[in-house]
Amino acid sequence: MAQAKPVGVSARAWQPPRRIDAIDFWLRSRLLATAHALREALRPSARRWHGGAQALADAPVLAQYRTALWTDGREDEFPLVAGKVQNLRVARRAFDAIEVPAGELLSFWRQLGRPSVWRGFVQGRELRAGCVVPTLAGGLCQLSNALATTAARAGFELVERHGHTARVEHAAQAAGDAVDATVFWNYVDLKVRAKHAWRLEVELTATELVLRIRARSPLAMPAAPVALRRANEEGANTTLPLARGCLSCDQTACFRHRPPAGVAQQGRTAVLLDAWTPEFARHLDAHHAGADRIQAVPMRLAFWRPRPAAGWHPESAAIRPWWTSLRRALWQRLWARHAGRRQASLMDGQRWLALAFAAHLKPEHTQLVVDQALLPHLQQLGALDGRRITVLVGALPMAEIERRLDAAARQWPGDATLRDFRAGPALMRAEAAALARAAMVVTPHAEVARHLALAAPQAAMLRLDWVQPAVQAMAASDEPPLIVFPASALARKGARELAAALQGWPCRLRVLGSPSDDAHLWHGIDRVEHMNWRGNWLGGAHVVVLPAHVEHAPRALLRAVAAGVPVVASTACGLAGLPGVREVAAGDVEGLRAALRASVAATPAATIAQG
Repeated sequence: MAQAKPVGVSARAWQPPRRIDAIDFWLRSRLLATAHALREALRPSARRWHGGAQALADAPVLAQYRTALWTDGREDEFPLVAGKVQNLRVARRAFDAIEVPAGELLSFWRQLGRPSVWRGFVQGRELRAGCVVPTLAGGLCQLSNALATTAARAGFELVERHGHTARVEHAAQAAGDAVDATVFWNYVDLKVRAKHAWRLEVELTATELVLRIRARSPLAMPAAPVALRRANEEGANTTLPLARGCLSCDQTACFRHRPPAGVAQQGRTAVLLDAWTPEFARHLDAHHAGADRIQAVPMRLAFWRPRPAAGWHPESAAIRPWWTSLRRALWQRLWARHAGRRQASLMDGQRWLALAFAAHLKPEHTQLVVDQALLPHLQQLGALDGRRITVLVGALPMAEIERRLDAAARQWPGDATLRDFRAGPALMRAEAAALARAAMVVTPHAEVARHLALAAPQAAMLRLDWVQPAVQAMAASDEPPLIVFPASALARKGARELAAALQGWPCRLRVLGSPSDDAHLWHGIDRVEHMNWRGNWLGGAHVVVLPAHVEHAPRALLRAVAAGVPVVASTACGLAGLPGVREVAAGDVEGLRAALRASVAATPAATIAQG
């Protein structure tokens, strides 16, 4: 946002601003803004268009314009550039995916509304009287410039447009047909109109602001050169004087002068964590030790008192939203035994955390390291816009999880537990969009890494080593063989494939998790015991098996590997390459049976148990 010609200075040589001029500008601008608001209240010139429309989502792109976010200012002006990008993040939500009917106006200020602190706007930069000054919601002119340029390229009519009075040093090199269009609340506006319906899309990548206009009418393109020529003839940026920056100007006598704040800070990294894992903890300590940390507090509710879970290592400087974490824990406890609502309660908690985390992000956070569970919610909030994203991935994307469970449900149509994982289409699209913009993906899970190498090929892939616990040996077990199933007896964990594979084989089965609701699941197996994760569950085991359709945290299998106990696991467990692991395809009963018998036959005389 910048001062416009109606209340600004002409393109004369720069003069130090005076306090009386600033007071005069403030009074006149408030008078003009009030008069304009009254006129618009009595007779609105434009409507506000709501986003999310899909009628023109697949229409051809008539025009597109890209402009740099971070390379348009000097190093010592970085705080204002960061504020500008934050303001663009907030403003993007008002303009993205709107569709304007034929002949209707799009008004910049009617669409955006009044910028204020409570909406998330911060101090950015504004051109005023030949200076770049800090101001609330400063920097919105980059969006108005891009909108005017894209509209002119599409051949639209620029009903109202005003030019800047100066230019910013080191401004991004714009295309030769770039249109200058300043805005100032609320009377210096940008208004656009077309003879046909059109759609506006606004995107902030890690480095660029991108605008696209879509429409199905072919009538716009021939008029585009005329509209561009007319806009450029009205005023070109190349003739404007160079603005001075308040944060770097040497005019110490100016009433706006502020002493230097020290060494310019060129961005910070924030780490947003939900769950703690040893693999990600090791990676963060090695690569992001100095980053700002915002992390959830894992809680177990004992007598309604929050208590950090085992394995959680909080940093003293980390920001921890205790109340949001407690709210999530209570909510998940409420719905823990409702199979159809449990997954939705998990997503509710992740959304609450994302809201709390986004509120703690600062404009100078140019890089984010994000827990995958928070990713789609942060994408929907716009918190990822204009930032470089590294994703800590521990699970398959939600759409892929549903696809795999649906495939298992076709194999076992009578098991309703295979249909209890469901995410909304909008959330799945948000996760896919966020992964598509990731600069790096970090995971220890082999299957997740394989899938994301295809789903997000633009991201650098970093595969971490699994962290294995320390265990010790104990005496061997007797026959018949002891098979350990380290999960609850659920179909998505491969319980039905395991039951089918063990038919007719004299063996013992130890189920560590909760029993199945199907009383006939283990019919035909001689001895079945349920341990509920208590006691020395690896003691006497010949093989540990988990033929899961979906498995993202194979901690029990890692313990067996560390103990030297043979492991049979589906590829969905992500343990490819670990010694002692035989992999089978999820749902392959015959392959599972063969792998189990081969593992038992190869088991040494002594088995190992946990220490």
